Amino acid sequence: MRDLGNPILWLIGVLALVIVLFLARGRFSAQTRVRRRRERSHRPVVSRKPGPTVRLAVDVDKPERDRER
Repeated sequence: MRDLGNPILWLIGVLALVIVLFLARGRFSAQTRVRRRRERSHRPVVSRKPGPTVRLAVDVDKPERDRER
């Protein structure tokens, strides 16, 4: 069924392995990891929460000015 002594099968297998490693090497380089991290940290924040926008419960009043004219 499978002839492991056939050099054509070994050649095809090695060639396929080289192609897979060549395509995967860009995925694991240091520059690619830095680029992915930069893209992830600079993405816009998207909130999918339905409902009103959260507001801080802080009452900030302007101080009243004394006018003595």
